[in-house]
Order: sequence, then structure tokens, then C-alpha cells
Amino acid sequence: MQRPFVTALGRKRVSRNLQVFVRLDDGAAGYGEASSSLAWPEDTPEAMAVALRRAVDTLIGQPIRSYRRLVHQAWEAAGAHPTAAAALECALLDAHTRSRRTNLWRWLGARRRTITTGLTLSAWPPGAAARAACIAYARGFRNFKVKVMGYRPDEDLRRLLAVHRAAPRARLIADGNQGFTAARAVRLCEALRARRLPVILFEQPVPRRDWDGLAEVQRKGGIPVAADESARSAEEARRLIRRKTVPVINVKVAKTGLLGVLEIIRAARRGGVRLMIGCMAESARGLYPSVALACGTGSFDYVDLDSHLLAAGTPGSPGFTTRGPQLRISHRH
Repeated sequence: MQRPFVTALGRKRVSRNLQVFVRLDDGAAGYGEASSSLAWPEDTPEAMAVALRRAVDTLIGQPIRSYRRLVHQAWEAAGAHPTAAAALECALLDAHTRSRRTNLWRWLGARRRTITTGLTLSAWPPGAAARAACIAYARGFRNFKVKVMGYRPDEDLRRLLAVHRAAPRARLIADGNQGFTAARAVRLCEALRARRLPVILFEQPVPRRDWDGLAEVQRKGGIPVAADESARSAEEARRLIRRKTVPVINVKVAKTGLLGVLEIIRAARRGGVRLMIGCMAESARGLYPSVALACGTGSFDYVDLDSHLLAAGTPGSPGFTTRGPQLRISHRH
């Protein structure tokens, strides 16, 4: 990483990712990428590699036209490690669309070519967060996701204030990564509102299984709450939508795969819930399926596809270009 990535769940300097390649008999090839994550410590590269090998053994020699069955088999075999299963699914669908002389973006709807992403600022000291925000603001970023820790509420508040002063016209998202109790989260919301900070969302303030806590922060905090780790699967997302627990859900291809996100989009439209699209720590190439999904469907009110901007020295993606906060599907795609 360019700088230490710091959240309530821990700190990382390096992301060890797995590359997944699928090649069809007709020569079409697809790519997927599984990123390690602080949120899922059980998904070590070694564990994901074992799951992928087990899943691949069930797929060799099967026709790609049955892609839905192949994706189901991949998740059955590797489902204990969803990030690995999602990477294999992305590679399968990438190869499938290329075999049909198209691509993921067109297959997913081709609604738009360009989206605007926010930028994540880690739970650094307030001065460091402010300097990073100032530099990014000058590059055109107007949305910042700021990591907050929960156990140091005064420093969380100072960090958000510092970012706001450095980028006064930017919108902020406070991302708790499960670090708060509901009561502490509500107190931070009250402090933010008292200072009129432009915080538009409070993402996953409480532990993932504390759905009552999510609802309490939504009810009492006065700032819309977004679920992330609480929606680790399409089924969990659908339950949150049915219960109207929160008004926003952060979906990630790495959590549910592309087909799972499409299910969540349909449920969210029916239930009147808004969606954010996020990422893990994928490289630019590994981020392409998420960018293709966001541009292809046009279904996301909040976009957090910035992992390639946080990594050190990662090459670009053949699928999209980056100019400041603008991500644009390449013309040849």
C-alpha cells in the first residue's frame, strides 16, 4: 500500500492477492482477483488457494454456456471463502462474455461509461488525514470515506473535522468497520450534527451481527446508516432490505460475486434501499469487474472503487482508465 491502511479492524501495509485465469477451448480468457481483507482474516491466500483448486476441479471440461451452473458449482466448492469464489466467478463470466465477442460492461447493461469514485482516508492522525484530503481535493475528489475507530471518539471527531477543513466542499462518509457500540455511534453522530459536518453516511458502525444496533443508530443518530459487513451475502442483504433495517447497503463483488450483486440490486429496487458499491484491495485489473458492474447497471448512489489508488505501483487496467476521481470504461471495451 502507498501508506498503512488503518481501520478499526487492524492495519495492513501489504495486500496478498490471488490471480485467477480461465481459458476456454476457443481461446477466450477471463480474469478474476481475490484480495485478502482485514474484515475476513480467515481468507488467507493459502486458504483461498486451496478453495480455488477444489472448485476448479469441478469445472474443467464443462461447457461455458452453462455459466450459471458453473458459478453455482464454484460457490458450492469454495463458498466458505467467498472472496475466492467471487474471483473465480468473475473469471468465468469474463471469459464467457469475451467468447461471445462482447465484454462484462456490455453484458451488464452498458448504461454509462463513466462513474465518479470517492477516496478512502485511513484512520491516520488528524493532521495526516487532512494533508491527504487536501492533495486529493486538488485532484478533483469531492467525496471522502474517513475511517473512524470507535474507541477514541475525540480523535475520530478531530479527524473528520480536519478533513472537512482541508476539503470544505467535500461530502464525507464515516466508516466504523464495526468498531462502535450503538451508544457511542449515536454520540458521534450528535457531535457531527452539532458541528454541521457534511457527513452523508455512517457505514457499519457496530459489529456485523448487531442488526438491532444498526437500527438504533439509524433511528437515533440523525445520519443515514449503511450496512457493509452485516451484508456479507446476498441473503443477508435481502433480509436487511425486507426488514428495512438501514437505508443503504454497501455491496462488493468480493462478497457475493457479480450474480449475487444483481440479485441485491433487484431486491433493493423493490425495497426502496439505496446502494453503494465498494471494493477490497484489488489491483486495477482486479477492480475491472466492479467498475463494469457500476457503469453497466448504473444502480449505485455511492461509489467507493478506489483500491487501485491506494496501492503502490500497481499497473492500470485494460478495462478502464482513471483520471482523478473519474473511472471510464475504455473505448475498446
